[in-house]
Amino acid sequence: MQITFNGYTNILKTYWKRGKLPTVKVGLYGGKLTKQNISLEHIIPHCRGGKTTLSNLALATKINNNARGSEPIERFLSQECINTYLNQFRGIKLPKFDGDKYINMIRRVLNGFQ
Repeated sequence: MQITFNGYTNILKTYWKRGKLPTVKVGLYGGKLTKQNISLEHIIPHCRGGKTTLSNLALATKINNNARGSEPIERFLSQECINTYLNQFRGIKLPKFDGDKYINMIRRVLNGFQ
């Protein structure tokens, strides 16, 4: 049985749902994001000590998030997916969110898996 944590919220998901991230159309695994399917993905799973902080969160579809569960993320990601996902945030500057800083944070976390 998989346990999901789709109830988490964060500035990333909040800004996306409010339309403040219009360039962000696909999630970390490449799935098209909609208001009905968006979820927050923990790069380091919560059950493995991952925190619910911006530096450990990515947007993903609920289906992709649930399919991964707590499996190692490197089994589900390609470099192309990572680049496509992160490039959507380039140049975004909002209160409490800087897209370029977010890109660097996520790249550092993901580099630990490669």
